[in-house]
Amino acid sequence: MSWSALKTEAIVLTSAPFREADRRYSAFTRDFGKIEFIGRGARRGKAKLAAHLEPFAIVDLEIIKGRRSVTVISVERKHAFRSLMDNIDHRIMTQASLSLLDRHVRENDHDEILYNNLLDWMYFLDSQEKISRKLQVLLLGAFLLRLMQHLGYEVALENCVSCKQGILPLSFRWHGGRGGLVCSDCVQKEPEEWFAARQILEESVKILRFARGADYEDVAKTGFETTHVEDFARIVHDLMQYHLPVDSPVPFWQGLQIS
Repeated sequence: MSWSALKTEAIVLTSAPFREADRRYSAFTRDFGKIEFIGRGARRGKAKLAAHLEPFAIVDLEIIKGRRSVTVISVERKHAFRSLMDNIDHRIMTQASLSLLDRHVRENDHDEILYNNLLDWMYFLDSQEKISRKLQVLLLGAFLLRLMQHLGYEVALENCVSCKQGILPLSFRWHGGRGGLVCSDCVQKEPEEWFAARQILEESVKILRFARGADYEDVAKTGFETTHVEDFARIVHDLMQYHLPVDSPVPFWQGLQIS
């Protein structure tokens, strides 16, 4: 990228202390994808910019790129997600999703579709009055399935990953490394090829399909049993481990206790 200065709409993903008085920020922008920059003096009590560089808002950024670093020179808050700011459960949920996005998206890849998807996700979370721990895990798993799908990691849930034929009820196994379901016929024909394929519940497959394709509002209205949501979460983590470019040894639901 050859720009020296830019203005863009953004959502701050993460921030961390940097040197004595600064902070390092990561933000997802409408025009430039993910960028990282330094907020000079952002750790000082009277820093004017820092108050607007919170992760639960849409902001307009003006940034200058130097030879060694990128620095924000102005920021204006356009919209604050008040529920995400004020509700601790909403904050944890949102911060988890922003951190995961930050970890798995590369810098400087323009992706306005993903930016708009992130906005839709945050507006949805902000509109919810209460999100149970179980529902947090289900929704965050749905968010990750869609993120993986958008990044090109499609999960085979309708057709066998081997023969490409349609999957029949109660006639399949799961293989996270191959990215989906394999039919029982293929497992029987090539047992050595599919020795790592494991059984999963029919209900878990239903949740995977529903969570990936339904509106978040509809996902929030479901009443899946806790054991099925737990299995769904393990499957999503399995997919992340195999297919996303950055290792994720910590389960995505850490801090979101299922109840």
